[in-house]
Amino acid sequence: MRRPPAIFPALPLLLLLLTVISSNAAILHEKGVCAMRGQCGKKGFVNLNCPYNYPAVEPETETFRSLLIDTCGASFADTPVCCDHDQLIDLVDQVKKAERIIAACPACWNNFLQFFCHFTCSPDQSTFVNVTGTVASSTSDKDLVTRVDFRVADHYGQGFYDSCKDIKFGSSNGYAMDFIGGGARNWHDMVVYMGTERPLIGSPFQIDFPLGPDGEGTMTAFDSSTYRCNDTDTRFRCACVDCESTCPVLPPTPAERPECRIGVLRCWSFGLIILYILIFCLSASVFLAVKKGWAENLTNFNWTSGDSYRGAYERVALEGEDDNTLLDPDQTPRKYWLNSVVQEWFYYLGILCARHPWTTIIVSLVFVTFCSLGWRWFGVEQNPVNLWVPPTSEALAQKQFFDENFSPFYRTTQLIITPSTDFASNTSVITKQNLLNLFALESEIKSLRSFPNNYTLQDLCYHPNGDACIIQSVTGYWQGDVNNFDSPSWHEDFVGCAEQPTNCLPEFGQPLKPEMVLGGYEGREFDQAQALIVTYVLRNYVDETQADKAHEWELTLLKNVLTRLESREEWSGVKVSYSTESSLEIELNKSSNTDAGTIILSYLVMFLYASLALGKFSSLDSRRIVIDSKFSLGISGIIIVIASVSTSVGIFSFTGSKITLIIAEVIPFLVLAVGVDNIFILCHEFERRKLVGDVDETIEERAAKTLAKMGPGILMSALCETIAFGLGGLVTMPAVSSFALVAAVAVFVDFVLQVTCFVACMVLDAHRAEETRVDCIPCIQVSAPEIIDREGVLQRWTQHYYAPFILNPSIKYGICLIFLGIFMIGLSLAPQLELGLDQRVALPSDSYLVEYFNDLGTYFQVGPPVYFVVTGDNTTNRADQQKLCGRFSTCDDYSLANILEQERKRPNVSFIAEPTSGWLDDFLHWLSPDVGCCSFKKRKLQADSKYTQSLQAPEKRQMCGPYDDEDECEPCIQAWDITMAGLPQGQEFLDLLDLWLAMEPSEDCPLAGKAAYGDALVIDRANTTIVASHFRTFHAPLRTQREFIAAFHSAHRIAREISTELGVQVYPYSVFYIFFEQYSYIVYMALQILAFAIITIFGVTAAMLGSLRTALIIVLMVVMILVDVLGAMTVWNISLNAVSLVNLVICVGISVEFCCHIARGFVVGTGSREERAFKSLVDVGSSVFSGITLTKFAGIIVLAFTRSKIFEIYYFRMYLLIVVFGGLHGLVLLPVVLSIIGGEGMGSSAALDEYGFSWARGGNSHGMLVGDADDDDDIEQ
Repeated sequence: MRRPPAIFPALPLLLLLLTVISSNAAILHEKGVCAMRGQCGKKGFVNLNCPYNYPAVEPETETFRSLLIDTCGASFADTPVCCDHDQLIDLVDQVKKAERIIAACPACWNNFLQFFCHFTCSPDQSTFVNVTGTVASSTSDKDLVTRVDFRVADHYGQGFYDSCKDIKFGSSNGYAMDFIGGGARNWHDMVVYMGTERPLIGSPFQIDFPLGPDGEGTMTAFDSSTYRCNDTDTRFRCACVDCESTCPVLPPTPAERPECRIGVLRCWSFGLIILYILIFCLSASVFLAVKKGWAENLTNFNWTSGDSYRGAYERVALEGEDDNTLLDPDQTPRKYWLNSVVQEWFYYLGILCARHPWTTIIVSLVFVTFCSLGWRWFGVEQNPVNLWVPPTSEALAQKQFFDENFSPFYRTTQLIITPSTDFASNTSVITKQNLLNLFALESEIKSLRSFPNNYTLQDLCYHPNGDACIIQSVTGYWQGDVNNFDSPSWHEDFVGCAEQPTNCLPEFGQPLKPEMVLGGYEGREFDQAQALIVTYVLRNYVDETQADKAHEWELTLLKNVLTRLESREEWSGVKVSYSTESSLEIELNKSSNTDAGTIILSYLVMFLYASLALGKFSSLDSRRIVIDSKFSLGISGIIIVIASVSTSVGIFSFTGSKITLIIAEVIPFLVLAVGVDNIFILCHEFERRKLVGDVDETIEERAAKTLAKMGPGILMSALCETIAFGLGGLVTMPAVSSFALVAAVAVFVDFVLQVTCFVACMVLDAHRAEETRVDCIPCIQVSAPEIIDREGVLQRWTQHYYAPFILNPSIKYGICLIFLGIFMIGLSLAPQLELGLDQRVALPSDSYLVEYFNDLGTYFQVGPPVYFVVTGDNTTNRADQQKLCGRFSTCDDYSLANILEQERKRPNVSFIAEPTSGWLDDFLHWLSPDVGCCSFKKRKLQADSKYTQSLQAPEKRQMCGPYDDEDECEPCIQAWDITMAGLPQGQEFLDLLDLWLAMEPSEDCPLAGKAAYGDALVIDRANTTIVASHFRTFHAPLRTQREFIAAFHSAHRIAREISTELGVQVYPYSVFYIFFEQYSYIVYMALQILAFAIITIFGVTAAMLGSLRTALIIVLMVVMILVDVLGAMTVWNISLNAVSLVNLVICVGISVEFCCHIARGFVVGTGSREERAFKSLVDVGSSVFSGITLTKFAGIIVLAFTRSKIFEIYYFRMYLLIVVFGGLHGLVLLPVVLSIIGGEGMGSSAALDEYGFSWARGGNSHGMLVGDADDDDDIEQ
């Protein structure tokens, strides 16, 4: 038999070789087969897997199997696996980093584990994993896996993502997804982030996640059941803070209820329109019904020439048969005793001052000088807190508590870099050169030394985690080191860091969210950002001495760096806006200084006009002009105004009170407005008496009778204004109350000086004119033509044309309807008046802060932080812990953390946009043995240990560090549970809390509390309790005053609801709250002040006029003026705030001036209502028009040229509205209403002789007031 060929023994080996070749050519993707297994070497510092396309292998040891079950669950209890023991050990080490971030939500944590356990150890690994890249090991002849495809089913990926997307990472006010998924918005982005190769901190090799079927159809996507965050199994159910579907539903707030509207109109406005239409139709019907009767009356009334009224005027006032002028008729309908008493008193006062003018002036000067001595203690209050915040303010008390217990809110210096206006509006600022310039600028700022004490940024900055200052800048993506940046891949690095900030931590160790350092981009197009934002965070202090150090450094930074950037060539292509903590106060003071010239010029214009307008020029002869001029008399009147202000300020300075800038800027304006009118009235009446008085009447007698006649009206207006302003002093806001009190005193002193000192000056000036001496230079006497006594041009025009026109029956009812329409419009607009005071308005228009605030509103996407401060809660016991926590299954449904989380989900109502940093949840999770942050060594504490236990601990023990052997350590808490069972209470709670607050956060333990919560708690160790603590979140971006105010109200609403629900004391605090508290009560305060003022006006006018009806008409005019001004403020973008509230109080005072003199002229006149209205308008209206209206217009026009928006808006616009509406109502509507429904007249006086008055006092049986309905028969004659 032949032996077989020698080749046959080699056949089995050949078949094996062919099998191997075949297996390499066609990779197996089937169940029970692996894609990789074991570790074949290192790449750098990380181990890489071996490609392994063979059947899965049973675990080698029971230890391996046990660890596999403990890590990956019971599904791996009896199956082969595609990993070895070393792989599993590395997997456990890697997932522990994520466990510290996501373990608070068991569903997410278990899904995370299952995801990577199946990827690493699943026996069916090859069905969804494909090795796409290998590299030869440098230490062995084996290949290393460098890249794989991992196919994941959409169902599984979505379930995995949904369970993790809402988990919060409290200490950073962010989401766990920022850390584990790079802030992903969908499941695929999340796993792509997880699979990105990042040795040491991420995947050791690249894992790709292709979507859709593979090309050959041999693989299937990994799919498995996932746990939901609201899983019915309580072992996996997550807390409300980390799972929206487990949260309680909050009731809707009033802000969420729809506003009542009919079409585009609010119901209130619609109702007013309907009401006006009804009134208009009714009036038209009445007009048509009596048209024939009116036509007959019009036949007898020549309204064009005014013969009817002019005849009455001439008959009574011009023929001069009696001593009485128009307002002193021979025949009076009745006498009113109070009016007679007041007239008599003013007559004797006038005689006294007129006969002893120099004595009167000297006594006045002594009084003013003595009171003005208080200027020695004069001071201006510039601290905004002392200006706008009442001493009893709740917000002030809360701020003081926060500052003293948690430290004041940080000082910030911020730069916003945008493309220059020379470039297109959509130009990106992200260029290599701009970033290089930014690195250089930051280096310059870091090395800057202040003058003169050489403080540096490192000395002053806030650095809670080591020595690294918190500098929020895009350069932090490269750790602030230009050497890390300057590479060809800088653009890719930038985009990657902006998308995944946790990969590019700055020196201070906290992720830089792109919205903190970039602005003006859409979606995630970070490289198209139009702004770079740099924020330096400096520590603040209660001690002003310490705060002054930071102030000094900020001033040096402004002077030596920031203000010079514009002139530097390297910054020519960009615009840098900036602000420091000190900037606002500096610029506000600069605003006051720059506006001083405008204010003074405005006063000078009014002074000049008043001085010239008092003159009555009867001839164009220059000699007559210099005699008839009243310039020196006008100056004396103006000096009296200044003296009254000086006296008032001096009196208040005597008391130690500081004066506000509002007082310095507004009080002279107010006193001039109400004082000049009185000067005109006295001067014009004094001149008119020469036309109607006795030829032989002395100057002194004429002055006394002038004061007797006009004094009661002046007294009435002064009392109205003084009492009204005085009541304003009851307001708690310091700036408003001090203004009201100083104004009250100034107005009253001005009145006293006008009826004494000015009368004396008027008499001296009359003697000068009688002796034909030159005005202002009385030592020069000239011969001049005889004076021609006649009425002034304005008075003649009023008598012949204006008064007959508006009092025409066919006109005056139309006037009433027009003013009623304006009033209705004001009523409809007033509720829409905006609240607030934009800080840009208070700055000079050329201030660098205006540009900064504009850019801040445009580009900065983060709102201010808000702290919810909890007091009165003993957090060391379980029940109180459950009121605050949110990440344990036994937390109260409406705990503080849960309520804040739910409010965050409706930011349009709550204005809360960020997850809450809850110290209690983070602390208790830090204790978890699975997290591995808190563990003690099993031996006693070494004296030189870095980690020390608190002195209150019963036994000092050494804490384990990150590199200690786990076998030598034991957890701080053995029985940690999601139900809070076994967690510490009482003294143990405080002992462990001390350890947590002393530990700095790190990659191994990001939950450590020193950086985020080091100043968030006030601990009372003696009583084993926590006195106070705060929970931090952030408002949504706030860009308008309405949003700031709404955020303030919302935060306080939330705090009230939490306090009511939990029975603990909670209040919100943010750095801006103290200035916005006023808007929670400013509307009520405005109504209160204005109501006090109006009631005062009614009481005083009713008493002084003896006519309830006329007093009501005056009040009606004042109310209509106020409402019209409020409506116009809405249209003209004038907000309601403390400044405008002061001006509304001024509006009341000026409105009284427009109305009360004409009303008194009407009451003391004789004849029918129409005749009395006509004569009062002719006689007094011209003085009101020239005294208030024209004087104020002259000064207001100057304010239009101010550099400060606050003066343009709150002084120019508001004063213009006040004068326009006041003049229209006082000179148009008031005479018309008086002619229709005015009260009955009363006598001015009965008889006059050269020795004084011989009074026939009248009264009624009911007391002081003579009712408008009383019959003449009931009045004593």
